[in-house]
Amino acid sequence: MHKTMTNKYLYNYLKLARLDKPVGILLLLWPTIWALILSSEGQIIFQDLLIFCIGVILTRSAGCVINDIFDKDIDAKVRRTSYRPLAQNELTPRDASIFFLFLSIGALSLLFFLHSYAIKIICVAAFLLMFYPLSKRFFPIPQFFLGIAFSSSVLVVYAHIQQNFPLECWILFFLNFSWVMAYDTVYAKADFADDIKLSIHSSPKFFKKYTDHVIVIFYLVFFILYAILIKDDPYFIVYLLTIILMLGIIIHELVFRINKDTDYIDLFRKNNYLGIIITLTFVLTQSWRF
Repeated sequence: MHKTMTNKYLYNYLKLARLDKPVGILLLLWPTIWALILSSEGQIIFQDLLIFCIGVILTRSAGCVINDIFDKDIDAKVRRTSYRPLAQNELTPRDASIFFLFLSIGALSLLFFLHSYAIKIICVAAFLLMFYPLSKRFFPIPQFFLGIAFSSSVLVVYAHIQQNFPLECWILFFLNFSWVMAYDTVYAKADFADDIKLSIHSSPKFFKKYTDHVIVIFYLVFFILYAILIKDDPYFIVYLLTIILMLGIIIHELVFRINKDTDYIDLFRKNNYLGIIITLTFVLTQSWRF
């Protein structure tokens, strides 16, 4: 009995950090790996890969915890989030705060392995991650802050590897920003009805009936910037057609196959496949150099 209670208690911490739903970690990890591949021209140092992978897990987990601390009362009134440990009172705000501190210390310990230039970017990104939950209360498009926070990993990697932000870095930054705006707006559509009742801001509330059009535009910007990054590769057309196929599937489902709110969550998860494909193509584009 005691062992069962202990296991449940530990599982609540895993749920609090969303470690039971790794797709969020992967969506943050893929652009970090893209930046590592491009900034190092395919010559990734294993220590850097390990540090950034651990950093993504700890940072994203800490972001989820602080989000739930701020949104405890709101989550209890939203169907999709009502099961969360704080909303269910399975963990206390004090438990969550200690856990957040633990994760933050773990993430901060990694700073010793990074270039000082990268640390400055991390401080800004950390502020944005903590600010995002609060922005939903007053900013019309809170996904804007999430997009910048998630894309800042690109700047951190370039600051660490090159101590510089070339044009390639900024193209990758805005590519990922557009991607985050697209998939997180899809994600937010699942909570649209609850957000209306609770007066919580989101991009679907702001764009209203034009939301699907805006999502498609963000995906289009993502695609164009990706095309610019790989335009000199000998297999440019092959990579481009692969991405067109995946984007076509996502957009087709968005327009024609959404029947209930949970369909938006399923569509959101499909972006992980897009991340995998982009990663493979970047690996291949760099491999042709040698």
